[in-house]
Amino acid sequence: MGLTIKAISIPFFISSSCGSILLAANPATQVSGQTVVVTWCGASISDTDDWIAFWKIDSSPSTTDHNFIPNAWAYTYGGTTKKNQHPTASGQVSIQVPSLFGRYTVYFCKNAGYTCSSPTTVKVVDPTICKPSPSTTSTVQHIITIIPENHSFDSIYGRYCQATTGSNPTCNIGPFCCEAAPTSVNGSFPKNLTDQENLNFNPSHSASCEICEINNGSMDRYITGCSCSNPSNFAIANSISAIGYYSWAKSYAIGDRYFQSAAGASTENDMYYAVGKFLFLDNTAVPQDKNLNGARCYSSGFKSYYSTTIADLLNYCNISWTFFAEGYDQNPTSHQCYPYYYDAGDDPFTFFPSLITSTQVSSNNFRDLTKLYSDISAGQLPAVSYVKTLGIHTEHPGDSTLTAGQTIVQNIVNAINASDTYRENTVIFVSHDESGGYYDHVSPPPNSIIDNQPYGPRMPFVAIGYQIKQNYISHVPMEPSSLIKFIEWNWFNGSTGQLGTRDTVVNNIGDMFNDTKTGVTIPSN
Repeated sequence: MGLTIKAISIPFFISSSCGSILLAANPATQVSGQTVVVTWCGASISDTDDWIAFWKIDSSPSTTDHNFIPNAWAYTYGGTTKKNQHPTASGQVSIQVPSLFGRYTVYFCKNAGYTCSSPTTVKVVDPTICKPSPSTTSTVQHIITIIPENHSFDSIYGRYCQATTGSNPTCNIGPFCCEAAPTSVNGSFPKNLTDQENLNFNPSHSASCEICEINNGSMDRYITGCSCSNPSNFAIANSISAIGYYSWAKSYAIGDRYFQSAAGASTENDMYYAVGKFLFLDNTAVPQDKNLNGARCYSSGFKSYYSTTIADLLNYCNISWTFFAEGYDQNPTSHQCYPYYYDAGDDPFTFFPSLITSTQVSSNNFRDLTKLYSDISAGQLPAVSYVKTLGIHTEHPGDSTLTAGQTIVQNIVNAINASDTYRENTVIFVSHDESGGYYDHVSPPPNSIIDNQPYGPRMPFVAIGYQIKQNYISHVPMEPSSLIKFIEWNWFNGSTGQLGTRDTVVNNIGDMFNDTKTGVTIPSN
C-alpha cells in the first residue's frame, strides 16, 4: 500500500505503511521565500502537536539548541499555533522556506518538543527576478513611502469628500467623486479633529477592539456597543487641521478604498509594508534584542523573523533602498523612549536579521531622516525609500498633532519638487500604518485568503508626484501590500507575487498614475 501525492507541481510517492517516521520535501530545491510540501508517514497518532521545522544546516534539534528558523515550521495539522491535536499517521503540510540562501535540514519533531528524527534536506536558491541591468519598467525611478500613524479615511477626508454617504460614486475627478462621512452615527455628531483634539484623545485600536467596532462590516459600534466604544472615536478633520491632505488631494491623487491590512495596532500592520503577511498581533513583538538601536526601552517580547522581505529582494538585485527614521542617529539609551526618541518597533525591517543585526550601529539601509534631504541634494536618493518620524511627529493621537506630520511630508515634497534630478521621476506615497480606532463608514473587504486576517477600516492614501494624476480619486481596492506589488512590477524582471504573500492577490496602484508620463500603463490589478 502506498500514497501518491499530486497536490504539488511534481507528484511523488511514499509508503504509507512505514514502521518508523519517513520524511520527504518537494521540491528539494526551492526559491527563497516560496513554499515546499513536506510529507511524512509513520507518525504516532497518540502524539500531540507534532511539528516540522527548518534548522540551520550545522545545527540539530535539542532541548538546549533551539536554532530552528522561526516561522519556517508548521504543526502536522497545519498552521503555526498549538491546538492540542494529534497528527495523522501520514500527511503533508506546506511550509515557507527561509529567506537566506543555502542548505537547511528539515526535521519531524514529536509532541511540540525537540525529540526529532528523520531529517531531510532542502536547498534554498536565489530568485530569478533581477533585470539584466538596473532599470525600471516605467519612468518612475524613485519612490518615497511616508508612514504617518493612526487615522481612518473619514477622520482625514470625511469633510473633504462631498458625494452623498453611501452613493458609491464612479467618477474620479474632484471631491464630489468620494463619499462624505455621515453627519451622525448612532445619534452622535462628529468631533472637530483639530490639533488639540488629536492630542487630547487616543482611541483604542487593538485588534479585538476594531473587530468589535467593525461588527462584521456594519461599522456601527464605534460610539456604543464595545468596551472601547466612545463618542470621541467619531472625529473628522477640517480644512485647517488637514490643510496638507486637502492640498495634496486637489493637486495629486488619493485612494478612497485603501484599507488597513489587518485589524489591530501599528506594529502588526507595519509588517505588511515589509512582508505582506501577518506575523503577530497588535504590538506584541519588538525587534530582535535590547542591544538593537531603538530597542533599549523594551524588556520583553523580542522576536526575529526569517521570512523573505521586499528589502531582501531589493538587496539581491542590487537595488538601493533605505528606511529613513527621524532620530536614528541619536542611538537612544534605555531612558530615551517613544514618542520623543527613535523606536525600532516602528521600523518593520528591523525584525529581520537578514537586513540588520543588533551589532550593526550603522547601515546604508537604516539611516537618520536628515540623510534623506542630503541624499536628495547630492543626487544620491535610493530607488526605494521609507520615512518614519518620531512619535511626536507621526500624527499619532495623544502624542502628535496633525500639523506636525503634514509639515514633514510637505518638506519632503518641497525637496523633491526643487530638485532637477528627481522632480519628474520620483513619487511620494503617504500611507498610514492603521486607522487608529477612528470611525470609518465603509465596510472592509472579507478576510484575506493569504493569512485569513480580517481587514481593518480605510486609511488615507495619497500619491504625490509629476507622474500622478491630478485631483484624482481612485476607487480601486488597495492596501499597503499593494506597494510591494508595485515595487516588484517596476524594479524586477518577472511576474509580481515574488514574496508569495498578499503580493500575489492584492491590486497594484497603477490607477493613480498618468500613463502619458510613466511611459507605460502601470497595472491596477
